[in-house]
Amino acid sequence: MTISLKNTTILVLHMGSGKATTSFNDRMVKRTVIPAIYLWLLACGAVVGMGIWKPEVVLLNLDGFIALIAIIGGTAAPALQTVLRMWESEQTQEVDNIPIELKHQRELASEMEKHKMELEKLAQAHEQKIQTLEQAHQHEICEKPKSKKGA
Repeated sequence: MTISLKNTTILVLHMGSGKATTSFNDRMVKRTVIPAIYLWLLACGAVVGMGIWKPEVVLLNLDGFIALIAIIGGTAAPALQTVLRMWESEQTQEVDNIPIELKHQRELASEMEKHKMELEKLAQAHEQKIQTLEQAHQHEICEKPKSKKGA
């Protein structure tokens, strides 16, 4: 749907209409990178939790726990850094777009107000024209000469 107000055109997209297409990279990240990140966070949390609950177990197997976290972290840490960089660039883009969006909202509100005033002015002119024609019609009815019979 497109809405046009003089020099301003707004394109309204309906979200959810049709299936969203995902690229190979999107599917690959969903199936490999995200599970690796979650597994890494889970393993780190489990080691910390085990260290709080049973510190003697963690101290005896410390090398094994470090190796587990390092192996999983070898793929998860760079992936997590990439995800965070992408998120940061997206946030930067959103912040950069704020002044543009605010300007657009002000222009849109101004155009909507002008349009509303124009519609009200047209409605008022139409109402006045109807009243003028109504009055003229009433004067014609009242001023018609009465027919005289037998004069």
